[in-house]
Amino acid sequence: MLDAGIRAGNVHTDYLSGKDWQKRAVVEATGFGLGTYAGLTTGAAVIEAGLGIALLATPAGWVFIIGSSIAFGIVAAKGGDWLGQGLSELLYNTSSNINWF
Repeated sequence: MLDAGIRAGNVHTDYLSGKDWQKRAVVEATGFGLGTYAGLTTGAAVIEAGLGIALLATPAGWVFIIGSSIAFGIVAAKGGDWLGQGLSELLYNTSSNINWF
């Protein structure tokens, strides 16, 4: 929720500043969506791998699996956010330079 609020604030700041807020909205929304997908998918895969190895038999195993899934999920989410923002900015700029009519 905090991430979505910060992204909405960034769009609003661009709007108030007279910048291209539509572009900022597209970039932020794509980054948020792809980052969320990557983080959740990776975190779930780490937990499934831990269950398959049966590390959860001890409390230390639980701590390891939960910590690992959070760490890998955050890294994947940041990567997905970076990729999503970069691709959407590239596509937005490319489509803006095309004379559609």
